Amino acid sequence: MRFTLEPYQTRAVDTALMHLAKARAGYVEDGERTAVGLTAPTGAGKTVIATAILEGIYNGTPAREPNRNMTVLWITDDPALNNQTIAKIHQASGGGIDMNRIRFLGEDDHRTLEPGIIYFVHIQALQKNSTLHAVRADGSRNDKRTNGGWDMIANTVRERGEDFVVIWDEAHRGSGTSKTDRKSIAGTIVGGGQTNIGTVQPPAPVVLGVSATPDRFDAAMRAADRTMRLVEVKAGEVRESGLLKDRILLRSVGESQSADNTMLELAVDDLRASANSWRSHHEATGDRLVDPLLVVQVEPKVTEARLAEILSVIETAWPELSDYAVAHAFGDPHGPLKVGDRTVRYLPPEAISGDDRARVVLFKSALTTGWDCPRAEVLVSFQGKESYTEIAQLIGRLVRTPLAKRVDSADDRLSEVSAYLPGFRTEHVIRVVNALTEDETVNVEVMITPVMCARSPEVPNAIFELLDTLPSYARQKSAFNTRTAQLMRLAAALTEHGIVNQGSAKARQWIVDQMRAADGQRSFEIDSEVKDILSLTIGTTMVAYGEVLMQSQGKSEARTNERDLDAYFRRAQRMLPDGSANWYFNALCDTGEDEVDAAARLTAMATLGFKDIIEDQAADLIAQWRGQFRSDVLRRPRHIRNQIEPLWHLGGSPMHPTTVEARDVYSAATERVRGKTIESVARYPRHLFVIDGKSKAGEFPVDTSRSSWEAEVLDAELGVETLVGWYRNPSSGRHALAVPYVFGEKYQLMHPDFLFWHDDGDSVFAMDIVDPHRHDLADTSAKWAALARYAQDHSDRVRRCAAITKIGGHFRALDLTTKGIEERVAAATNANLIEALFENDGMDYP
Repeated sequence: MRFTLEPYQTRAVDTALMHLAKARAGYVEDGERTAVGLTAPTGAGKTVIATAILEGIYNGTPAREPNRNMTVLWITDDPALNNQTIAKIHQASGGGIDMNRIRFLGEDDHRTLEPGIIYFVHIQALQKNSTLHAVRADGSRNDKRTNGGWDMIANTVRERGEDFVVIWDEAHRGSGTSKTDRKSIAGTIVGGGQTNIGTVQPPAPVVLGVSATPDRFDAAMRAADRTMRLVEVKAGEVRESGLLKDRILLRSVGESQSADNTMLELAVDDLRASANSWRSHHEATGDRLVDPLLVVQVEPKVTEARLAEILSVIETAWPELSDYAVAHAFGDPHGPLKVGDRTVRYLPPEAISGDDRARVVLFKSALTTGWDCPRAEVLVSFQGKESYTEIAQLIGRLVRTPLAKRVDSADDRLSEVSAYLPGFRTEHVIRVVNALTEDETVNVEVMITPVMCARSPEVPNAIFELLDTLPSYARQKSAFNTRTAQLMRLAAALTEHGIVNQGSAKARQWIVDQMRAADGQRSFEIDSEVKDILSLTIGTTMVAYGEVLMQSQGKSEARTNERDLDAYFRRAQRMLPDGSANWYFNALCDTGEDEVDAAARLTAMATLGFKDIIEDQAADLIAQWRGQFRSDVLRRPRHIRNQIEPLWHLGGSPMHPTTVEARDVYSAATERVRGKTIESVARYPRHLFVIDGKSKAGEFPVDTSRSSWEAEVLDAELGVETLVGWYRNPSSGRHALAVPYVFGEKYQLMHPDFLFWHDDGDSVFAMDIVDPHRHDLADTSAKWAALARYAQDHSDRVRRCAAITKIGGHFRALDLTTKGIEERVAAATNANLIEALFENDGMDYP
């Protein structure tokens, strides 16, 4: 894979390969038909996951043998989606999949589909009058084909179904179960039955259904009596990984007057600001330069005069947006569009992402099929108010991060999507918000009427420095199957930033040296194993007929065939971590050892468990480099620290230590949806970040509608005279204080609600953590025990840490800095025990 998979992607791939292996075995043993459902929300990288699954099938994994005879049929419902998916596979695989393996179904004319080939077909290609049929529905023959598409698929199922898997992309489409649902072409490929040309199709033995909304697919597969195996990626995991942007900003006009062109001009200004932010980020970090895109949804029956007006407003607001910078994706015409004396070029939806010259795209209906453009960051919609569902779906397509990773920047603009809705009044905005928040596949914060908040001039800079260096934790971004892979990634990063010269070469040499040392220490054992590998002991048994059964045994030696030795070595390459088998093989050959003997030696080392030795030595070098270079890394810019520091981490926990990142500015919502109305969010003084240059400047909006306790805590804490500033801790992300805890055998992160800094005298600022929380929730004791441990581990930073809850109608506080409190809180595993703890060891609050 060219991409390093996120931890959730690695888990999904491993689980899917396990389910597919069981499905194949079930079909071979008793004809069991299985559906594997891959459920992944928007932005999860479904194609990347599927590509890694294909690599695992064809190339094998450390735990699984390759199956190079597997035939894959990938079904989509649109030819543009086929092309886009193939391009994504090529981009993601980076050579792991031979692109010569990939064909369109219509390219072949054989009795069966070929082993080892990945075929793509869109359902239109198998419609009744398609040229892909050898015999048409009316019985006439197609003189250009000997074998039709349906025939090739059916024969493959009948003759070698154990090596055939169907991947059904967007599997929720065409998989209804009611009697009124017309059976789709894809449904016939999967479920069998009569085709649209009258032939009978056998059901596909194994199906991998890929969908963000799998309910219909799941129901259809169960109704067809298939064994169902699920692979689920949670939306929260995707957001936590950084593959989704953090916020959606909805901007609308509260007044009744028309402001279409004003909103369009503001959107262009937003686009230009985004472009400047991305350029600054590129110059500071070296990350790929992103050219953000503005998508403009025009009226369904837009006139030429209106189009000319839109183009004029855009070009006036930013003169660079002319000529090739503007394109259209109208369904009609599929070609250049004449608007007055200008010609607007046509750009099909699937080509938008790869066309960096396009900075503005005009369209009419929702860009859904084939649309995938993570650099689209600003939307303007002039559609009517009844299009709220369509607009919500479109906004949901804009939340992917363009760099396919969390952007380490103090500029929150790089983690936001802005949607301008000039024709939408309050009730229409509410519908869009509800459509977005009810969509479980889009787990992104939605903000209404956002304002920009900047660092408060009333708060000393020292407080921001304390926040920026506050110890925190983050989930490991990259999942490494081996420590050796982690070492090589660390070596590359240290080399990239000039910390270690030729780090990758040094890491490889370290591994080779350690393997050579271990080889020398266990040479007798390895030599014995090599001898067994290079020769076979053949036993002979003779059976005499016509008399009492007699057996005579003899033994002889035979040299192992080179083909078998090659297979042994390939297995050793999979068993030993990463490229270590190849590195040591080359080192042995460089010293004059015969290639066959070298391969046999690596096979013996793999068999004898040398993987653990290599892994231990890789971890040892990581620890050595951490001790040597960590102080150097800590002096580097944050984006370099964020890249390298997780790679030091050798603990068993998937959480690694980091620090909170204090931002410069960020957006905050000033309104919220409440029932069928929109109401203002309460504002509070003395926050570290405050509204800049508008009404209520110097205050910070906090939505306490979901918990009245937060409002009461703020009233109490803001009344303390020594308070210098406070921080509403976000619920996720790099700007939040995050504390790891374990609940239900899973590692998770908790985010205490409030941080308060006080003047402790002599210009010393002390931090208090205050966390109001219901005590009857199942994970309460685990969270507060972890928070107590954090407070005591960082007593140089934390003066007071208070857990707040309400018991019998009155607030009580528990001081989590008290010695021994962590153990007592951890033992209070239900509401009654927590209440008793607060009564005995707590205090009244405030």
